[in-house]
Amino acid sequence: MTQTRIKICGITNASDAVLAASLGADYIGVIFADSPRRVDVSRAREIRDAVPGVSVVGVFRNQPLEEVVDITRTSGIDLVQLHGDESPEFCNEVQKQTTKPVIKGFCADRMPAEDELAEYTTTSYFLFDLQRGPRFTSEDIERVWSAVSRSRSKGFRVFLAGALDPANVKEAIRRTHAFAVDVCRGVEQEPGVKDPDVLQQFFVEARS
Repeated sequence: MTQTRIKICGITNASDAVLAASLGADYIGVIFADSPRRVDVSRAREIRDAVPGVSVVGVFRNQPLEEVVDITRTSGIDLVQLHGDESPEFCNEVQKQTTKPVIKGFCADRMPAEDELAEYTTTSYFLFDLQRGPRFTSEDIERVWSAVSRSRSKGFRVFLAGALDPANVKEAIRRTHAFAVDVCRGVEQEPGVKDPDVLQQFFVEARS
């Protein structure tokens, strides 16, 4: 199996993007949805221009089609991540109008079955998000990791996100065979600002 890719999400400035790229990031995520890490189009373009060799993913959640398409076209992002309740038809339309690969995200409270994933006929990737928080349990981790492993065994390209950090990413990759791991809070000093040492250690563990 090919090496698991790494996505560093919640990037808000060019310097963190350059650092992540220098460490070997395959994807950089910028958030256009409501979030403390939200960026505008001009900042997203700065980040896009700073890392020409890395794919930049724009993250949206339940936003109007016209807004998603307009931001995608003007920001220069390479992939569109839809992280809300977007239907297969909505994802199809985003892909059609932007011509960008789509990542459809699902949160831990509703892990999709493989037949549901198959309905997203033009979606290139899926993302299963544990959503780090005070209430998730070891059972939640097991459920999401098992869902990733099961979907991977059926041939779907799935990103594993949420509650990842240097302490558990190696085990997460071993257990799930995820197409990619996606980290945000687990490598931050504060919302939107990455910790260089922790970020570097994440790469060391993920690649070991």
